[in-house]
Amino acid sequence: MRILLDVMGGDLPPFELVKGGVAAARLCSLDILFAGDPALIRAAFAKEDVKEGERFAILPTSETIGMHEPPVRAVRGKRNSSLVRGLLSLKEREVEAFVSAGNTGAVVAGSIFTLGRIAGVLRPAIAASVPTVGGQEILVLDVGANVDSLPEHLVHFAAMGAAYARDVMGIDHPTVGLLNIGAEQGKGNRLNQRAFELLERSPLPFAGNVEGHRLLTERPVDVVVCDGFVGNIFLKTLEGGISTVTRMLKDMIGKSARSQMGGLLLKPTFSALQDRLSYHRFGGAPLLGIAGSVVIAHGRSDAEAICSAITVAGRAVESRVNETIETGTGGWRTDGV
Repeated sequence: MRILLDVMGGDLPPFELVKGGVAAARLCSLDILFAGDPALIRAAFAKEDVKEGERFAILPTSETIGMHEPPVRAVRGKRNSSLVRGLLSLKEREVEAFVSAGNTGAVVAGSIFTLGRIAGVLRPAIAASVPTVGGQEILVLDVGANVDSLPEHLVHFAAMGAAYARDVMGIDHPTVGLLNIGAEQGKGNRLNQRAFELLERSPLPFAGNVEGHRLLTERPVDVVVCDGFVGNIFLKTLEGGISTVTRMLKDMIGKSARSQMGGLLLKPTFSALQDRLSYHRFGGAPLLGIAGSVVIAHGRSDAEAICSAITVAGRAVESRVNETIETGTGGWRTDGV
């Protein structure tokens, strides 16, 4: 399997992303095509003691799409960027998957323009695996591909999420919940109320409304559906909350000799908890509904997170989840929605 890694779009230097790509290649026996400035990539190769060749190849590009550039304008204006050239390589089947830690909006826009949507899918959705107290992650989508959604879009998100949970995450009989302000039917705005009605009438394994505070502790369902605006706020708030609690614990431990002693004893426990909740473990979020395997990594992804994102892309390709979605979203037909 050959996977393309865009090394120019993330917050960290290309060397860090190349390091993650090399690690993934060695861990999973993959071939990696690195898209970006060839001089920077070759310098990273030298540090990682790898040679340019079939297994570690370079797609030379001369432009970079920045994190704050308008997505559509950037994709259309920078045709020789690592992001656009990488997606074109995926379209031309030179690679099996595309991974980028760059501008999320540009990845979504570029994927739609270059690859197109899977037949029957109304809108693509970004699906993020979120850690829970029990250890098993929960899939949340959409977390940012669509700012505005219709009720029908949420039904398609649910179908794609259920197919991904079953075929990639290995959950035999995944259940789906609708993120809402209350568990009772009739809660929420008009979007959620109508989406609830459609999901309830669909053949999907719909379990009803779920509230945000229950997701990490009780894990009431396997897949949570929401519009991209709400999903993105949820994900960023969760990430910020985890970072804040971790920082607060460190500050409190240092306030006295007694707390320092207790912190020393609990250090292995704190480290294990931080590892469980870290986005590095989950690495990348697949863009479902696109006619190609695209994975969006966190903008601050280091080598470990990039390695994880590439692993996610490899699992998606191996599971043929796109074919499952194209042939009826995992057996849950939503054609009439």
